[in-house]
Amino acid sequence: MYVDIPLTEYYVLYPRPAYLIVSRGADGKLNVMSASWVTPVYDDPFTVAVSIWSKSLTHQYLCETGEATINVVGEEHAQLAYDVGRVSGREVDKWSAYGLRPVKSSVIKTPGIEGSLGFLECVVVGKVPVGESTIFLNEVKAVHVKKDFYGRHGWDLKKAKILMHCGGRAFTTVSHLILAERR
Repeated sequence: MYVDIPLTEYYVLYPRPAYLIVSRGADGKLNVMSASWVTPVYDDPFTVAVSIWSKSLTHQYLCETGEATINVVGEEHAQLAYDVGRVSGREVDKWSAYGLRPVKSSVIKTPGIEGSLGFLECVVVGKVPVGESTIFLNEVKAVHVKKDFYGRHGWDLKKAKILMHCGGRAFTTVSHLILAERR
């Protein structure tokens, strides 16, 4: 039996991977925020959509410099993902407050985060306003992953415990790979 739930219950589409988005302002200052509304939308060129609240510092920085990194994080980053999503970069230097260290990007100026499972270097190629947010369309210019965590079928889920957001302060991980039969 099915029951109806309110249309405001977008968590029906959760859990979703939790990412850390690094943005850089025109003045060179860095910000980081957590985001789970991130999805690939095209493969050639590799393009990723990210929904960002229009009043956030990340939104401002994406509009100023047109670039960001999307950092894939693991279960060890759950507290960090929660914390950086609860404070504004306008009030707190999150890089200092959370002891983050940058990893130099190869194509763009915005860095990745040391200790992440991997990161994508992205350049904004389009914007779509949706309610109080903007969906930024980002062309991926380079991808970096931890050497022993990625293989033929993507992430090695025995090693890469990719962080998934369930809502609020609740997180989980992916347990194992399931391969369907070829028919």
